[in-house]
Amino acid sequence: MYKKLLPVLLIAAMTACGPAPQPPADTAAEAPAAAPAEPAAPAAAPAPEPVAEAPAPKPKPKPRPAAPAPQANLSPPPAPPAVQVCQDCGTITAVQDERVQGEASGLGALGGAAAGGVAGAQFGKKSGKVLATIGGAVLGGLAGREVEKRARGEWVHHVTVSMDAGGTRTITVPRMDGLGVGSKVRVSNGNLIPN
Repeated sequence: MYKKLLPVLLIAAMTACGPAPQPPADTAAEAPAAAPAEPAAPAAAPAPEPVAEAPAPKPKPKPRPAAPAPQANLSPPPAPPAVQVCQDCGTITAVQDERVQGEASGLGALGGAAAGGVAGAQFGKKSGKVLATIGGAVLGGLAGREVEKRARGEWVHHVTVSMDAGGTRTITVPRMDGLGVGSKVRVSNGNLIPN
């Protein structure tokens, strides 16, 4: 029985796979002669017409890897090159003037003592006159000394400078030499140099 079904199965398989190749003309005549040798098999149902198969779907292209997301720059941007800052340069922000007493040389004290002694001698009689003269000389000497200090006194200027490198400095100078608030200066050995 398998021998009989084998040709039918082959034909069905060939029909399902596509049209059968046409035999050459000389083999077509021989094929019917070979068929009667076998007992006639019931006629097989005509093979169904091949159904047009849907074309095989084209394989989808593999998705391209997504472009890497830009990474956040976790490192700080490079610092700009450091600008050289003058450590001794700055701008005058305030000026305070002060009168400083000078040094006494002793001349004021001698002159004051003489004047005080003469003035003290004008008062009292006998021993009181001597005490008034001594008291006038002492007080005159002290007063003369203070007068001399003030006469020799000088003005000084306390200058506040806002430094370019940060912070402030206060410098005491004897004269301003035309400098004022807002002037750019350089501090050198306790002096202000116009910048």
